[in-house]
Amino acid sequence: MKELNPTFLANKEVVVLMGGWSAEREISLKSGNAVLKALKEMNINSRAIDLISPEKSELLDEHFDIAFIALHGRGGEDGFIQELLSKRGILFTGSKAQACELAMNKIETKKIWRDISLPTPDFVEIIKAGQPDMQIIPHLSGTEDITALHKSFVVKPANEGSSYGISIVKPGQGSLDEAMKEAVKFDETILAEAYVEGVEITVTILGDQVLAPISIETERPFYDYEAKYLSKKTNYLLANLSPNELNNLKEFCWHAFSSLGCEGWARVDLIQDNQKNFQLIEINTVPGLTETSLVPKSAAFEGISFNQLVLKILHLSCATT
Repeated sequence: MKELNPTFLANKEVVVLMGGWSAEREISLKSGNAVLKALKEMNINSRAIDLISPEKSELLDEHFDIAFIALHGRGGEDGFIQELLSKRGILFTGSKAQACELAMNKIETKKIWRDISLPTPDFVEIIKAGQPDMQIIPHLSGTEDITALHKSFVVKPANEGSSYGISIVKPGQGSLDEAMKEAVKFDETILAEAYVEGVEITVTILGDQVLAPISIETERPFYDYEAKYLSKKTNYLLANLSPNELNNLKEFCWHAFSSLGCEGWARVDLIQDNQKNFQLIEINTVPGLTETSLVPKSAAFEGISFNQLVLKILHLSCATT
């Protein structure tokens, strides 16, 4: 990828929006500070704003030219801040509000992927989980419920990130009721998804380029919060794929990204099962940019420095927003 010169930002002020009020606030602050440091190193006129509440965001009427959105989770990835910035005529990084809102909802995302025959695990949608009027809506390719006692499945909030509220239920280990109690701490709509055993892979989309896929090795039961941000034993490797597998993977990821109307950049998470098939899990429209985050690692495999990554994301915002 050709290196960018920051001259396209001459006479422009970039504001990094970070913090927020979601469960991912601390991660967002780390991402935002890393971005701000990169901007300062490139002598780009920049500053940061910590948006501590929706109310403070609504009062965001300061003049600046471009917003680098480093807000993770609700408020940052659900279309809220994107809609607000659009109304104020401010350029911003990443996807527009409608695509963010759609991608944030794991259930609606999987419905679209299924409609266009992209591979994603069977799932059950649970609305108003744990309440008397709870609704259970199956989305199955077969006839058997994935939450049957002899099955393994993953329970997660429909709208949350950084692996908050996720439980894996296996035969004799945990129960759907226990998993739902954990998930509803974050969302009353939850997803019970067929557990796929295999290799966890993440793929970064940057503009019209699908970057090098990364496989994740962890001693944890899955790539949870501790594995992402705390463990020193999580390994990130260039995914070991055949040319045909790599082509299929990139095609799946590009369609997963574009089918939701995403723009600019994002990260697609998948699992390659033990039969070497790919299963799409979710997409992140504002991925982490901390020292342990996956997007900078993928960019590094492509020879893209962190500063150039930040600059490219900003450059794309000028073209797509």
